This record gives sequence, C-alpha cells and structure tokens, in this order.
Amino acid sequence: MRNLMASCLILLAACPGDEATTVSSASSTAEPMNTSEPTTGTSTGATPTSSTTGSGDAPTTTTGEPTSTTGEEGVAGLELMQRLAGLWSGQASMTPLGTFPLMNMDVRAASGQVLFSRVDLDANNSLRFAFEVEDHGSGPVLVYRNGGYFLGLLRDSRAVLTEHTDSSWRFCSVTKGCDYIDATFSFDGDDHVILDVKVKGVQHVYWDAFREETRALPEPFPADTTPLAPDAPFPAMPSLKIDVGWAAPLEEEGGVWAILTTEPCDLQFTCKHSRSLLGPAAAGSTSASLLIDQIHPGDYKLTVVLDRNGNMAETLFPDAGDGVSVPNQAVNVAPSGETSVKATILVDL
Repeated sequence: MRNLMASCLILLAACPGDEATTVSSASSTAEPMNTSEPTTGTSTGATPTSSTTGSGDAPTTTTGEPTSTTGEEGVAGLELMQRLAGLWSGQASMTPLGTFPLMNMDVRAASGQVLFSRVDLDANNSLRFAFEVEDHGSGPVLVYRNGGYFLGLLRDSRAVLTEHTDSSWRFCSVTKGCDYIDATFSFDGDDHVILDVKVKGVQHVYWDAFREETRALPEPFPADTTPLAPDAPFPAMPSLKIDVGWAAPLEEEGGVWAILTTEPCDLQFTCKHSRSLLGPAAAGSTSASLLIDQIHPGDYKLTVVLDRNGNMAETLFPDAGDGVSVPNQAVNVAPSGETSVKATILVDL
C-alpha cells in the first residue's frame, strides 16, 4: 500500500508557486484556467543557461530558430514524449512538505497531441503532468504543464523547453523564466528518470523514478505538431465511477480507497497502481461512491479497501477491522463519458 500514499505529493500541486490561478471550486471535472501571462519575443521568458544534468552533451536551445530533433520542422525535444511514456514509480524528496516514499505517474497519450498523467488523494487534491506543443509568441515549442487541485483550489502552470540534450530536457516558466520555475527531466538509461524542480532558486521536488510498466504511444506521436492555444484546456478524458457497498454500518467515520492497477495486485499490496483515490465514508453508512476523473481508457484491475478507522493514510496498509473487496476485479474504462462499476466489501481483516 505504500505506493498508494505517494498521492500525498498532490500537496505540491501548488507548484510552481505564485504563478498560478486558483479557483474556489473543488470539482475535479472543471478545466484549469490559464495561468500564463501574454508573452512576446522569445518563448522562454529567460535566456537559457547550460544544462545542469551533467550529461556531457552540449545542450540544444529552443530560443531563436529551434533545432528539430524529431523530423518535425520547428519543434525541438519531442523525443521526451516517447521517453516518458510508461508507469513511473519513485521517491519524491526535498519537497516543502518533506519526503514521500513513492509517487506513481501513469504517463500515456490523452489525445493525438497531449501526453498526460494524474495522481489523486481525494476529490480536493490531485497532481497533473501534461506535455504538448504550444505557441507562446515565437513559434511552436514543447510545453510542460504542472498543477492540479490543492485543498480544492486549482493550480495550472506552464513551462517551455529552453534546452535539451539526448538525455535531459529543461523547462522554465513561460512568463518569468528559469529564475522562477526551473524543471529538468534527466534520464539514466531507458527506465530511470529524475525530475529536479526548483522554484525561485529553492529546491521544490526531486523525483527519482523508475519505469515499472511500458505504455505504447500511437505512431506517430504527436500526430500533429500544430501548436495548441496557450490557454488550451486538457483533452476530454473519460471518468470512472465506483459504487462501493458493505454490510455492517460504520461505527465511526472512515474512508474508502479504490486502487486501480494494470497488473494483478497481491494481498500485500506491493503492486504499482495506475490510479487510486480516497473517498469519505460517513458514520452509519453502508455505501460510498468515488469518481476517478481524467482516467486513461482501457482495462484495469480494481481492489477496494474500507478503512473503517480512517488510519490507512498513516499506516500505509489496511489493519484489523478493515474490509477488502475481491481483489483484481476486471474493469474496462470506455474511451469517453463515465463508466460505472460496483464493488462489494466481502472480507474483514
């Protein structure tokens, strides 16, 4: 269950700091508001500096006339999309809130142009990554979007690719440059990536992750490098509603954890989850509903835990008295709209 608690990193959805628009809605279905100020001149907002990854290769900058490395004229660094596709899991350290044992991000195509991943704790807290081609004033450029819901408030920030080698990609704030947001994805081989993020020169997160499962992207990807609008919303994605039931009313308020994997999950919960979500369970209740939004379509295996005493966020594992559904219930999320499934808590620990 430890990997499930990586979702706590959603508290960093406020990243990258002040450059964010917040809204009061806690709905996870609302589209993010654009947080980028209008830009002119270069698309980076800052003069790129040398790469900090230590790869030894001279960085390719994307200011001026970008060097194409993908066969698509005018858009540099698109190889990152292929490199990032997969289910990644690793420790997130040096955050303002301390170290989190594991953060899982299932990075897949959300459309023919956008690479996307999301991790949730509950309906009010989530973290989203997205990669897409946009134009912020000086032509097509690869953009990294970071944000999500933090205590129900929406954050969405954009950073543009400023330089890259064959093993590292550096992104900086669209409007305020590298001195404000500085995020670098560095690869050591095919299945090891480090995300090093600094905000205003201060370490914000250091995610050391390994690819646990592969994910195939459509060919070619992106299918179209026509820039999306600088304030483009996320692509429309399906959702999964999970209705959970159990026999005995809860004696006290608890929680319901829905865990989705693409590989079978054992009873030790050592599996790597693709998505998970915590929902409330009121005292006296015998059911709860959870909505997992912006989920990639396809086949999953669902396991639900009824956390009767509400302590699994601390213990990282169900304990005596908690309930568990039949593990690995088959679920197929439709390509669009809302898919509904039912799960029953059958076994008490």
